[in-house]
Amino acid sequence: MKKATEVFTPGSFPKITYVERSSVGLEKLLRDAVSTHGQIISLSGPSKSGKTVLVEKVVGQDSLIPITGANIHHPDELWEHVLDWMEAPSTVSKTGTISGGVKAEAGAQGTVKVPLVASGQVSVSGAVEGSISREKASTFRRRGMAQVIDEIGNSNFVLLLDDFHYMSRDVQVEVSKILKEAVRLNVKICTASVRHRGDDVVRANPELRGRVKAIDLDYWKRKELAQIAELGFSALGVKISQKSVDALTTEAAGSPQLMQLMCLTTCFIFDIREECKSPVTIDIPADRLAQILEQTSANTDFRSLVDVLDAGPRMRGTERRMYKFNDGTEGDVYRCILKALAAEPPRLSFKLQELMDRVAKVCTSESPVGSSVVGTCFHMTRLAQEKFPSERAIDWDEQKQIFDIPDPYLLFYLRWSGRLREE
Repeated sequence: MKKATEVFTPGSFPKITYVERSSVGLEKLLRDAVSTHGQIISLSGPSKSGKTVLVEKVVGQDSLIPITGANIHHPDELWEHVLDWMEAPSTVSKTGTISGGVKAEAGAQGTVKVPLVASGQVSVSGAVEGSISREKASTFRRRGMAQVIDEIGNSNFVLLLDDFHYMSRDVQVEVSKILKEAVRLNVKICTASVRHRGDDVVRANPELRGRVKAIDLDYWKRKELAQIAELGFSALGVKISQKSVDALTTEAAGSPQLMQLMCLTTCFIFDIREECKSPVTIDIPADRLAQILEQTSANTDFRSLVDVLDAGPRMRGTERRMYKFNDGTEGDVYRCILKALAAEPPRLSFKLQELMDRVAKVCTSESPVGSSVVGTCFHMTRLAQEKFPSERAIDWDEQKQIFDIPDPYLLFYLRWSGRLREE
């Protein structure tokens, strides 16, 4: 009997609810790229868009060696992590026997001792001959890339270097050099990065240009996300209304991982923890939907980042202007923009005019002017980069005048955590 936690798997491979996006053909692209010798595959796409799951599907979990760039602070650590995955011993000891002859002169009726040979008696002058036999132990340490090549070169194993962008630029440069050599010797290698850092491997080593196959993932369409719910609830013997599915796909903001999480929370809320013995129908009312989304937000904790963005940069002297919001609270321009981002309908990208319209809607009367909004977007992005350099949760494009939220989990947190209702 299937369990809900086995059907909806936001943190692992979805055996039951895997959806092949046939219109994009990503599986075929990746399968062809893996079978091509001498090239690195560079996967890029939004956060939580299913990059790792795609590789697991095509390669197979048993043949995938997943390594994260977050754990690599020195180039040699890459091969150490690979050998750790292989459970290769840190050192190997080998013992051999060394033999040889010895000769010692002796006088009359004397006792002679030959190293490693028992002492013996001689009665006349002459020589005693014997043999030496001793054990010699040698210790061999791991051989890094050479050992990895010996083990998985020309095999079906694929090294997935996930979160390549988490490595420092200096480390990326050195790692890209050794990746070039390893892939030349027929080690299959795939890197994965967020979309805006998808070309990091080529930028780190321009000599790889022409040797890297780039495969770009995009946010999922709502009909693709809906298939996760349809497959999963059907496997549990549950029929869920189309209206309920539409509500969940809207909030998922293009993330299959978030969709999996909301579906699993729905099962918990409706007390469906395993396959139903008799058919069950679900139509999620508004209050239950809010409960599902609020509970799901506990898995999307961005409190530290939102605290920084909400506070804004330190002010000296002049106090910030306060605005009244239509939910009965008030705050400055930083709180105003966060509320605008969290407003209906959920979006991940905003042109300046769209953002200005949202800002006006969340305020009851007067709202911030354009120059104030532009300046605040700039400062918010800079604060996020300074305080959380390894993330790119928000981005303001000054030239295009576009505000982006690359991580759907941040948008979900803003909308449903209740953080923006706090004083």
